[in-house]
Amino acid sequence: MAFNRDLKKKPIVDDYGYSLEEAFNNGNNATRERYRAMLLMYQNQLEPITAKHDEEREVYRVLGKLELLKELFKKDARRKEKNKLKTELVLAKEKMDGVKIPYFDWFKMGEPQMFDGRLCFNNLSKFEMF
Repeated sequence: MAFNRDLKKKPIVDDYGYSLEEAFNNGNNATRERYRAMLLMYQNQLEPITAKHDEEREVYRVLGKLELLKELFKKDARRKEKNKLKTELVLAKEKMDGVKIPYFDWFKMGEPQMFDGRLCFNNLSKFEMF
């Protein structure tokens, strides 16, 4: 006589199929779907990272202009250009801060090889306004 808990178990046929070929195809399809999902998650993370990198480049470009302006031109005639660059810098920093990067814990998901430490960004707070 079968115990009650044995009747509640799912038959192995539901997971693997009736033949070896069907079991292989089921496993192959499951693996393909898993890696497609991982690739999609990685792409969803990479797009905002690229956008943030572009915004950081813009901030550094404006900072470089401001430093050059500060070193080369210490005259009152360039104040208007300097103020324009300060405003541009503030706007570029706001754009950069507006880019949100999704975080996936690849270690918890059992995929540590997907983690890339180079994707971490430094904070630009060390730069001060001129």
